[in-house]
Amino acid sequence: MSLQLEAATGALRQAILDGAFAPDERLREMAVAETLRVSRTLARLAMSALEKEGLLLREPNRGSRVKAFSLKEIADAIEVRGELEAMAVRLVAERGLQAPGLSRLQSFLAEAEQLLGQGVAGAEARQAWVAMNQGLHDSLIEAADNRAIAVAVRQISLLPLASASAIIFDLFDAAGSADQLRRSHDDHCRLLDAVAARQGSRAAAIMREHAFRSAENRRKNLANVSNLAAAEGLPGARLVRLD
Repeated sequence: MSLQLEAATGALRQAILDGAFAPDERLREMAVAETLRVSRTLARLAMSALEKEGLLLREPNRGSRVKAFSLKEIADAIEVRGELEAMAVRLVAERGLQAPGLSRLQSFLAEAEQLLGQGVAGAEARQAWVAMNQGLHDSLIEAADNRAIAVAVRQISLLPLASASAIIFDLFDAAGSADQLRRSHDDHCRLLDAVAARQGSRAAAIMREHAFRSAENRRKNLANVSNLAAAEGLPGARLVRLD
């Protein structure tokens, strides 16, 4: 995914969560392009990416519409993805990770450390973090070399905000957001240590805890978005059901 497309997808995701579009509202490429100030091609590709995340629903010959969803749906999907990824990292650790794979994972951790040092401030830095996080998780699934796990992870990632790339940053609490990212990075570091040491059970346990923390972060951050939208009378207040 190009940087332009990543930026457009992130902007559209945030616009939906902020209430720029109401639940069940039909979206047209032209309206999205005007809102994001991008070309219709980029708008169409960003909409397609969010359809894969489950934020938009594609209806034949009728375009896309915004999907309402609950925090429980998000948390349930992330928990299932966490179990699948726990199986994957256990396999990787028990089998042993070759030097090229280990080097690739270490490069993601180095990139994360650099981003954290810079504060992950601004849309470009946030998109870089999203790409780094997705790349790390994808690399672990690939290293497991288990087609059933890979297919299952792809399928569960289609549910609303369940994928590793669907990170919701808390733009209203900079310190809290920084703490969330640091703890996520610490999880990744401990996970890679366990994989490198061929400690399968420990790696799986760390991944499960990482998934739980991810679900809790989404719950907190989405609640903040919804509460702010409600206070300002925006339609996004109805997008997420806090049940």
